Amino acid sequence: WRPPNRDPNATELAMTMPFLERLVELVDPKIVILMGNVSCQAALGRNGITRLRGQWLTGFNRPVLPMFNPEFLLRTPAAKREAWHDLLMVKAKLNER
Repeated sequence: WRPPNRDPNATELAMTMPFLERLVELVDPKIVILMGNVSCQAALGRNGITRLRGQWLTGFNRPVLPMFNPEFLLRTPAAKREAWHDLLMVKAKLNER
C-alpha cells in the first residue's frame, strides 16, 4: 500500500507494519526483497537505497535485499546493471543449501 503521489508518513508506515509483519510470518519466505527507499525505511528503519542496495541485511528475522524501485529503473536505465547484479545475488541466495 502506498498513498498516491507521495511517500507515506511515519504514522501511515506504523499503521501498516503489523499487517506486513504478519504477512511475512504467514508466507515464511526464505528471503525478502525490499524495493526502494520506502520499504527500506519501513522494514529496516533506514533509507538511502543507493547505499543499501547490493548487500544482504536482516529484517523480519530473515535475509532482506534492498533493491531499486522498478519506477526508478524506468527513469534511470543505467541503474539496470546494478539491479541485474542484485537479481543474481537473489538467485545465488535461493540456491544455497
